[in-house]
Amino acid sequence: MSEENKGGISAEMALLGSVSSAVNAAAERFVAERGRGFASDKESWAELKDKIELAAKEDKKAEKLLKEMWEAISEQNGDAFAALMQELQRSARMSALNWAIAAAMAKIAVEHTEG
Repeated sequence: MSEENKGGISAEMALLGSVSSAVNAAAERFVAERGRGFASDKESWAELKDKIELAAKEDKKAEKLLKEMWEAISEQNGDAFAALMQELQRSARMSALNWAIAAAMAKIAVEHTEG
């Protein structure tokens, strides 16, 4: 049995659990910082729209970087590939952050929208 699966849970499922916990904690912090949830469905929709647009923008950057990485592989340009991989890691993290924030906002919308 591999190291990652000794506890009976895959690395992906462990990450999902960590993300879920982080989203729940972020939602609680957002509500505490704001002093309230959303005043209306319209307010929650606008906030979610903004966060999803940010995440989608990073997703597009990641797709572009992936294409550029293939070009670097095709040209056997290891230096370009390494630099692009670093940028892809950053872009993927930012995308994941924005999607996690969107998930937190959705949780707030469901649990803390006043009207």
